Amino acid sequence: MSFAKPPEYAPIHDLQTMLRTLLPEQGLGRDGIYGKETHEAVREFQRRQSLPQSGVTDQKTWDALVRAYEHELVLRSEAAALQIVLRPYQLLERGSKNLHLYLVQGMLKALAQLYYDMPAFAVTGTLDEPTAQGLIWLQRAADLPQTGTLDKHTWRHLAGQYRNMVGDGTGSFPIRRTHRPAPECP
Repeated sequence: MSFAKPPEYAPIHDLQTMLRTLLPEQGLGRDGIYGKETHEAVREFQRRQSLPQSGVTDQKTWDALVRAYEHELVLRSEAAALQIVLRPYQLLERGSKNLHLYLVQGMLKALAQLYYDMPAFAVTGTLDEPTAQGLIWLQRAADLPQTGTLDKHTWRHLAGQYRNMVGDGTGSFPIRRTHRPAPECP
């Protein structure tokens, strides 16, 4: 019968997970054992972070690992979704001034670069007549009531259309231009 305390694998697993993410070229396994490979991966991480290269995961190394790992996870994940907050049944009508309208107008302006028949307007933070016409254009395209107001249904379609047409904003995904081609000069 053994009275030895069993090893605690969880912190070492966590350490190895973070190191595997930050130093994929090390080929570190996730076995829960602080062996030679883990020791060398910690040393390499410490070298890159300008920490003393002991290979021991002290508090300073652990904290740096957690910060670097959390930073890397953000870079690897999709950008945070943005949901504008409207009260239940809230409408932004013509003449409304609202900070959300800057975002809405900016998204409509981006879409106007891709659709030849979308009305042009300025980004003002006010639901003026040109913006209302842009919303009506979107509502017509989405088969929504053509009110020129911003409600949750219109926002949902605007957000979806923006995501589908503009994608990552680089013009490479999943963009499809619907502008008419410029006439060729004779």
